[in-house]
Amino acid sequence: GRIVYMGERSNLIDYLARIGYPCAIYSNPADHIFNSLLFDMKSEHFGDSDYGNGKQMEQRARFLSELWQQSEEATALQCRINSPELTPISETQFRRTSPPMVQLRYLLKRTALDNVRNSKLLKLRIVQCIFYGLLIGLVYLNSQNRPVSSRLQNFSGGMFFNCVSQFLVSSLGVINVFTHERKVFSREWQGMYYGLPAYFVAKNIVEQPINIITTVIYCGISYWMIGLDRTVVKFLVYTGAMIVLAISGYSFGILLGASFEELTTIIIALPLVFLPFLLFGGLFVNSTNSAVWIRWLQWVGPIKYGYTAMIKNQFVGYMSDESIGDMYLKELGLGSLSIAANTLINLGLAIFIWSMSYVMLKRLTMKMGGTLGRGNVKTQQDKLLAKPDSRFTKS
Repeated sequence: GRIVYMGERSNLIDYLARIGYPCAIYSNPADHIFNSLLFDMKSEHFGDSDYGNGKQMEQRARFLSELWQQSEEATALQCRINSPELTPISETQFRRTSPPMVQLRYLLKRTALDNVRNSKLLKLRIVQCIFYGLLIGLVYLNSQNRPVSSRLQNFSGGMFFNCVSQFLVSSLGVINVFTHERKVFSREWQGMYYGLPAYFVAKNIVEQPINIITTVIYCGISYWMIGLDRTVVKFLVYTGAMIVLAISGYSFGILLGASFEELTTIIIALPLVFLPFLLFGGLFVNSTNSAVWIRWLQWVGPIKYGYTAMIKNQFVGYMSDESIGDMYLKELGLGSLSIAANTLINLGLAIFIWSMSYVMLKRLTMKMGGTLGRGNVKTQQDKLLAKPDSRFTKS
């Protein structure tokens, strides 16, 4: 029960070297303490001894304790005990966590490293977008050379499939990753390592570029193979609409991941919310002829806005032997909103879903948090701001 050292870990090795127990280079300091200091069978101070002998152990403990009591470190420590710092601290000196920008910098680095080290997942996402791009491209290959009726059907079906697949793939990807790391985040957040804003922003900054790159790869393959209008401007508009839809899908995935604790519950909830988006996406149901009481669902679905922007981009002013594009758009009944308006509304919807996911993540974290550090901050501050113990203020 005797103290043989008390102080900073970084000063321990130097202290041991001074009393005759130097730690060899590349050795574990903890192993060195047990093997050389506490249970050394051949000590220069005691000669050969049996480390199990009680008398020898007591002699060793007394000797090491006396060395410590005579050391400069022990003297300095005793001075601090006898003359403690009694200057009161103020509330302005408290900080719950490190500054937000510091948190963000470390979280960005960690999230990026996590993606690099789990490169298999990133490669699978790229392979996935290439596979789907080739699949849809081969199914609707060179549709521009087919009869007018087949061409219209193929263009509409191909673009709708693109919308659905991009939204769903983005949602499922973030759900799968987010549900696994959510418990780690909750534990670290409750431990006051960082705040929710820094984590949320860092995750989006790292993940969104990957989301955008995979979408561009997908569009670059499928657009030209299907045979859509082969102009650079229309391709860029098409790709932009797909990127916004992918962002909506990503936000939707985080919202689901933050709304429910169990992955099985999320899997059950996903089709319940997604199927109305799919049904009123603009292809399966003509919105102008649907029942009034349920028609409003089309205006809350990201797929509807993405599909409308893409199909108007293709068919406004589209001509074959005759002007068929505008007539076909009128038959679909997708509304009078322009391509830009549909894209901006979809972007606004993505931001709204993204904001709701932040709120739900905070709610879920507070619910799962228990009674860890953040709940005790007020108690800790009250103790630290209290008056010094009377034993230290007596003359």
